[in-house]
Amino acid sequence: MLRFPNPGSNIDNLIRIFNEIFHALRFQESFALDDITLTLIKRNLATSCGYVGEEALSLSTRKDRSRDPLYNQSKMYAELFKILGWIHPLKQSQLIFQFTYLGAHVAMAIQDPTAILGESALGIAYPNEIIDVKGNHQLRPIATILRTLGALDGFLARDEMIIGPMCIVNDRDEDLFMKMINEIHALRGSWNTLDRKMKEVANLRNISLNTMKNYTRFPLAVIRWTGWTEDETIKSVYNKAIKFDKLTDKGTKVVEFLEECQDIRYFDLDDIDRSTKDAIIRFSFYKMLERAGYDITPFDSTLFTDKTLISRQLDSDDSPILFSPFQEMSSEYLMRIFPNPSGNELVDEDKGLFSLTIDVKKQDFLYTKVELKIGDSSEFRVVEPTDFGNKLQHVNVDSSMAPLFQMAIKQSNNLEPAIEPIAVQYINANKDVFYPLITRLFNAIGYDCKLSRTGVNYERWDAIINDKYHSIPIEIKSPGEERFLSVKAIRQALENKIILLSRSTYPTKFHDTSLVVCYNLPNNRSEVNSLINDVYKAYKIIIGVIDFRSLLRIAGSHLFMNKEHNKDQLEKLHGIIELSGSQAKEVK
Repeated sequence: MLRFPNPGSNIDNLIRIFNEIFHALRFQESFALDDITLTLIKRNLATSCGYVGEEALSLSTRKDRSRDPLYNQSKMYAELFKILGWIHPLKQSQLIFQFTYLGAHVAMAIQDPTAILGESALGIAYPNEIIDVKGNHQLRPIATILRTLGALDGFLARDEMIIGPMCIVNDRDEDLFMKMINEIHALRGSWNTLDRKMKEVANLRNISLNTMKNYTRFPLAVIRWTGWTEDETIKSVYNKAIKFDKLTDKGTKVVEFLEECQDIRYFDLDDIDRSTKDAIIRFSFYKMLERAGYDITPFDSTLFTDKTLISRQLDSDDSPILFSPFQEMSSEYLMRIFPNPSGNELVDEDKGLFSLTIDVKKQDFLYTKVELKIGDSSEFRVVEPTDFGNKLQHVNVDSSMAPLFQMAIKQSNNLEPAIEPIAVQYINANKDVFYPLITRLFNAIGYDCKLSRTGVNYERWDAIINDKYHSIPIEIKSPGEERFLSVKAIRQALENKIILLSRSTYPTKFHDTSLVVCYNLPNNRSEVNSLINDVYKAYKIIIGVIDFRSLLRIAGSHLFMNKEHNKDQLEKLHGIIELSGSQAKEVK
């Protein structure tokens, strides 16, 4: 019997946990189970012995890791994320991971992850190059469960699922598949016969009945959460009230897709030449994204070439392909074709991540798409409705930054010599340290500045200066992400302004700046300034850049020299800031 990890059957919680892990660990080249556990602890998402947070960690920790509840919980989450293709183990260890390009797209779909989760579920297949599974299954389990539902008049009981699609050895053998369907048909009408069959399967596989039932929790949760089935209690089938999963109209369409598609598995590509193999991998993955609602038009020409090559080399028609490469193939091969979303370079400049373009109605709010064009390329973002309940708060100067300057000033009795020692302290800081620091520096100057919430797509900016009339989005680049500012941050600042204007989440004016805060200014300032000027010419949107040392000077002057910062100057900052004493001027 096929076995699924069982960390819980709440799919919303599963996706939330993945998003928290992704945003916390995405800048690491790799991460381990302890990194997952610590992330869950920090965000109060892990429980042990009835406690959350640090208390849960303390009560869970065991010398024998196999008996450590939180370690095992993280391990089960990691197993599911591997099965879904969202993370991959490294070649040298099955317990050290990297995020996949598919996983990065899942993290972008926080507004409505139903479609991408559904595609990931259909993409699960055994065997594969990622996970070692006991047994000799050739099985696409979720797809086979849905096909079984379709062949059994649209309804299936949990125990039927266990003895049928979760035990079939080869779902591509149509004779074997139909034999399974006929056996389930023959069982219906006699609950005792079904019960005996369940016990036979349990004895044959040396698994308890309860354990077998637990293995169905994940697939049942998926097919219900996606809206493919709904549970219904039926008495007539076994002369006893039994809960069945019944296909919905949405589920019926998925079954129809499964019946018409070309089902490709990774071992089908073994004898195909490399260029055709790469074309199939690329074409099937981007078509999978398209079915999940992502706009893939930037790849139209590439996919047209791929499709031509596939049709020429294979006896292929125009029917869709079902093949999810990140769920069947190793990272070593796929990294030749797709960007690596782990480490500092999350988005490849040429291949990039694609954003959702769907409009969906959810909880009485309409989620709309915002189109952003830069040069010949286009980007789309799905953003949430305006938070009309947002309250403006009284601004209090944050004096907690004073000790940072005091320690350095004691050695020099002057602000300027204190700047560099402070800057050096943060030369390797990552976003978890640098972003809150930047926010506190703005608060020390007298702004109401706050970090954005992780995973909230309508707050695409890293931080926001909240003002009654002139709110300013801030794009922050920590030295851990990039030591010197790149043009990518300028494009992100443009996107921040467009989203802020389109959703009116905070009050702002069109001609207020969109800020970028970096550690070091770029070596080639002309490239950044040219893009800033091009953005202004095309959109009349102004973008300002402040480096870390300049922000330290402004904060230090405010705290120790009683010099008021010119807020009007910041609101209209256009280009790279330069400071002479405490006066700022623009560089255009």
